[in-house]
Amino acid sequence: MAYRKTAATAARKDARRKILLEAATRMFGRCGYHAATVPMIVAEAGSSVGSFYAHFRNKEDVFAAVLEALGQRIAEVLNDSLLRIPEAVEALFLFLAQNPQEARILIVESSGLSPRLESVRRSILGHHADQVNHLLGAEPNSFSVVNPAIAARCLVGAVYESLYTWLEQNPEQRLPAVEVARAVADYNTRALRAH
Repeated sequence: MAYRKTAATAARKDARRKILLEAATRMFGRCGYHAATVPMIVAEAGSSVGSFYAHFRNKEDVFAAVLEALGQRIAEVLNDSLLRIPEAVEALFLFLAQNPQEARILIVESSGLSPRLESVRRSILGHHADQVNHLLGAEPNSFSVVNPAIAARCLVGAVYESLYTWLEQNPEQRLPAVEVARAVADYNTRALRAH
C-alpha cells in the first residue's frame, strides 16, 4: 500500500522546515554566510542533520530560502495599498531597522556569494523597485520623473545604503531609526518632485 501524506503530516513537516529556516536566519544574521554551518543551524533549531537535509539540499539552499522568505516579508510591508512614496520608504527602512539580522543578510551577506544567490537577491531588490515604480505610476501628477523604473531603483538603493550606514554606526551614537527613515523619505520625495 502506498504511503499517503495526511494534512497533519504535512503540517508537522512545514513546522519543522519553518523552525530550521528561523534558526538559519538567526545564524546567518549573527555569524554571516561563511561562518555559519549546517551543524550550527541544526543545533540552533534543536533539530537533526537528517531533518535539515530532508528540507534543504545544502547551506546555499537554506540561505536562498531565507532570502526568499525575507523578500516575502518585505513585499508584505510594501504591499499596503494605502502607502504612498514617503510612507513606503519609511516602512521599508523601519522594517529593516527593526530586523537588523535580516537586513544584514540581504544587504551584506547575500551580495556576490554565488550566481544562484545573487539572482535571488537581485530578484528581491527588483521586486521592491517594481513596487515603488507602481507607487510612482499611481501618482503621476505628483512627481516629475522621466523614467520611473530608474527612479524606483535609485530610491530603493538609497534606502538600503542609508540603512546599511545606520546599522554600522554605534547604536549609542546613531539617530533614532524613525528620524533617519523620515529624512531618507523626505530627501527622496523631494528629488522625485524636482525639475
